[in-house]
Amino acid sequence: MMWFHLKRGFKGVITHIILIMFPLLLIIFFDYLYRNTGIETGLGQSKQSNATILALGFALTFQIYGSALSFETLAEDLYSPMHDRLFASPMEGRSLVLSILFSSTIISFLQTLVILLASTFLLEASISPVVPVLGVLLVSVVFHQLLGTLLVFLSKQAKSANVLITIYGSLVPMTLGLYFPLPSGRFFELLRMYGTPSALANTASFALMNADVGLFLKSFVPLLGATAFLFLVLKPLVRRIHV
Repeated sequence: MMWFHLKRGFKGVITHIILIMFPLLLIIFFDYLYRNTGIETGLGQSKQSNATILALGFALTFQIYGSALSFETLAEDLYSPMHDRLFASPMEGRSLVLSILFSSTIISFLQTLVILLASTFLLEASISPVVPVLGVLLVSVVFHQLLGTLLVFLSKQAKSANVLITIYGSLVPMTLGLYFPLPSGRFFELLRMYGTPSALANTASFALMNADVGLFLKSFVPLLGATAFLFLVLKPLVRRIHV
């Protein structure tokens, strides 16, 4: 079943182009802006290049929009006439949800990889150590796929989930300081580093790159906890799926 959902997910070529090309254009634009105007990013990661900061920040931001891969598919399968046709065959609701989540996570993670690889070759962004940082980004992908799934289960339609995800995805890069420097002060520093799940993943990634074990644990453990919390919340909702 997962192979079917993978093929189904890869068919949305326009969506994949948008989720890859748009963040790349933003990374290129802001990298050019910061290099030629002397404006500093609001991320406060002086040990890393602007290209690296922007590549990670926008890759994480567009993982949020990538959650549509799961919640739009689930809305179509569970809350449309497609439901009756699907469950006319011997199919378990939990298997359907898990298959969609796994396939959507794989596709969203591949989109993240393409963004980072393109940033590395085009702008000389440097992501190291690669494997641990990719592990953090994978957890972030899982979190946002679970978040999108939870929103569609609660609203029972893709439109409401899409509105909430769009608002959230619009605010996150601002709180990270990608568009402009945040005001100085302890509150904004905490907001930038720990204020959202994307901020936690961003902070954990840079902590790995700066070899700061303490900061990594302070940011990655809450991200894991938030992901586990969403999983536990979803379990009883999945059991309620009527077949």
